[in-house]
Amino acid sequence: EGDILINDKSIKEEPIECKKDIAYIPDNPDLYEHLTGIEYLNFISDVYDVSKKRREELINKYADIFEIKKNLGDLISSYSHGMKQKLAIISALVHEPKLYILDEPFVGLDPKATYILKNIMKEKCKEGCAFFFSTHVLEVVEKLCNRIAIIKNGKIVVYDEMKKITKDKDLEDIFMELVNNE
Repeated sequence: EGDILINDKSIKEEPIECKKDIAYIPDNPDLYEHLTGIEYLNFISDVYDVSKKRREELINKYADIFEIKKNLGDLISSYSHGMKQKLAIISALVHEPKLYILDEPFVGLDPKATYILKNIMKEKCKEGCAFFFSTHVLEVVEKLCNRIAIIKNGKIVVYDEMKKITKDKDLEDIFMELVNNE
């Protein structure tokens, strides 16, 4: 019900234009497993009209950072869950959207890749991008987010700036109070 505006564009009235500004990564990405990693990244780049030069720069940059460059010629079906997650992240980054929507983005990532993704998220936010993500790991939320929403039984019960919500308590204590007050 309702509408979603992305950069002042209605998702109902201008769905293609809105989708150009969004990247979505589910917790268990469905990738085209019959493609190689590089074929998949080129396919995504083609969908979003990323120039050959820019896609090469970004694919090389992020494949190096996430340490999967040597595997890009392999079929995605041979990738581990963590490698698929890294590929999905790179595919989101390669078209440089302003809004990233991530569902449990750290699931399947090793500690180094998790650290790298957190830093990329911080850097992209400094560039004016936004990350909307769901997670059950409250420590990550407390360290990364400046605004949060807590959902209980399908309803938002808390939504505000992190500083205002936590004040003297940590997020885990606040969450437990909400859960226990049923």
